[in-house]
Formats: sequence, structure tokens, C-alpha cells
Amino acid sequence: MLTKILFTIAVIVVILLIFHGRFRKSVRQVPQRVSSSSSKGSKFAIYSVVVVLTLAGAGVFVYNWWLENTVITIRVISPTNEVVSYRAYRKDISGRSFKTLDGKSVTLGDSDRVEHLEH
Repeated sequence: MLTKILFTIAVIVVILLIFHGRFRKSVRQVPQRVSSSSSKGSKFAIYSVVVVLTLAGAGVFVYNWWLENTVITIRVISPTNEVVSYRAYRKDISGRSFKTLDGKSVTLGDSDRVEHLEH
């Protein structure tokens, strides 16, 4: 996930550098009677878009990190109605196996029933 965010930021920076170079070339060719208020407005717009995209990417990253690190209580009910409770991070649950908070790996059988309880 972090790689995706860094890649997105890199693409944005490259685009800004390309437009910045083109903007400098076009400013030299424009006659002096054109006001600089339009260039200030376009710079503000570009920087605003960069800030919004960066904040949105950071927000998505933090939300996914928070969601994956949520502790889940897993209740396993065997065919003989024995109930065993485990606690694991959401990111450590994959299919019918998971890794508990204390490092134990648990693989469930096909006949086991599972309940996920969030806190």
C-alpha cells in the first residue's frame, strides 16, 4: 500500500516538473502586458490539487492501516459444540487460518464454525 502512495506522489511530482518547465517557457514568450494574476491562480490551482491528492492518499493509507490493525475476537465452535476464543489482528486472518496475538498459528477444519467479533 505504501508503494502505491509513493508511486502516486512520484507521478504527481513528475507532472508538476513537466508543467513547471513548460510554464517557464511560455512565460518568456508572452508579452509584458499580460497580468501575472492568471499565473498566480494557475499555480494556486496546481498546488491545491497536489495538496488534496496527497491528503487523500495519506487518509486512505491511515484508514487501511487502522482497519488492518484492528483486534478481532474469533470464536471457533467445533462439531462437538466446544467454544474456543482467540484474538488476532484483522490482517493476520486469511481464509480458514489465522495467527493469534500471542503468535500461535491456527488452521480450522471444514466442520468448524467461526464467529468474528469486533471490539
